[in-house]
Amino acid sequence: MALPTLPFQLVPASPDGFPVENNEGYQLLIDQAVSGGSGTSNYLQHMLRFSAFTSYLNAHAETAFSTEQLPSGAMQAIATDGTTTMNVAVQLNPDLSETDLNGVPVRGIATVRLALPQPTQLAKIISFGLSLAEIPAGIVVTNTLIQALFKPLLQQLTSYVQSTVERWLQIDVGEDIDGLGEDLADAAGDAAEDIGAESADLVVEEVAVAEVAIDLSAAVPAFAALALLVAVPLLITALSKQFQVHLEIDNQTNTDFTWSTPYTYNGAMTAQPAQSVLPQMGRAVDAWGDETDVPVVYQANFSTMNKSGYEGTGFALQLSPHGMSGQDLAVLISIPWADDNALWIGDFTPGMDWEQAFDNNPEAQLRVSHGNQKFYTTLSIDALSGNDDIYHCVLRIQPL
Repeated sequence: MALPTLPFQLVPASPDGFPVENNEGYQLLIDQAVSGGSGTSNYLQHMLRFSAFTSYLNAHAETAFSTEQLPSGAMQAIATDGTTTMNVAVQLNPDLSETDLNGVPVRGIATVRLALPQPTQLAKIISFGLSLAEIPAGIVVTNTLIQALFKPLLQQLTSYVQSTVERWLQIDVGEDIDGLGEDLADAAGDAAEDIGAESADLVVEEVAVAEVAIDLSAAVPAFAALALLVAVPLLITALSKQFQVHLEIDNQTNTDFTWSTPYTYNGAMTAQPAQSVLPQMGRAVDAWGDETDVPVVYQANFSTMNKSGYEGTGFALQLSPHGMSGQDLAVLISIPWADDNALWIGDFTPGMDWEQAFDNNPEAQLRVSHGNQKFYTTLSIDALSGNDDIYHCVLRIQPL
């Protein structure tokens, strides 16, 4: 006789993306990041430790995680490479009762958190509601059953993380990274589909009483965003290309921004997020689905590289704040073959000639800034030349 299935579904608790906690450690690091030169370099090297952790997960597969119970009654799976720690936690409501999450009834919360250690602790966090439309007939919810339910739920969630990482690092980049952001999103989606089609046994007192499955599709946008930080540096380093540029944008405002890349220099190839909206700041969600007082900042990661040996690289960004006219920002990053690297930020003007602006506006500075009526924006780079021709930039948007 076939076992009944408990078909859980992940429900987004926040906008698409994998934000960073706006704690004291992050504030210290981001101030350093936009200072230019070594400050920018130190910050991005700190962030790229997340990328090294991706290699660790890929190498250790399922054995990377161990499970423990938390004082709150939640359960979590933990993996660490000695520097970065990933926690995948599940908190279930008493008696699997339903609570409201953004208008959707859920029976618990799943949280994925990536953290670097003190003294400059940096943590990226995303939460999802665990929805279950109905409990199949014959399944009696007891405390014993709830405790048994943690294991298959965590098994499915960690399997998704592992499968996604494995697929990311198996992507054949070839010589063109223009579609890499989409490829990474597709890999996260394929992993969600495959793991979601599987089930894990719910074993109560050594007897399998049901199967547990999770629709993981809601996790795809968050992991697609994370991939631009943790997977792209590994993938394009293997190409041995010169003139690589990694850019992080931090939106520290209460406004969503739409980004676009209207111009690339000499056919430069750019890996960029699959989603074109960079969300405004939000709040972390606790185990009950409620907003906490912990603010989070959404980030977007871009990477670009030259197309052939004797060419530089670079690109233009347009950042458009939602619900505002005349406040669009233009951002130019130029990494030429022979001259020093150059930056520029200014106001976007209708009909703007991006190629002309790219040729004339950037200046060889480690840090530039610009203010308009609503926002103050700072752009920095870690070096003007040298640096093994691999450069890191940080763009911070703040309210005025």
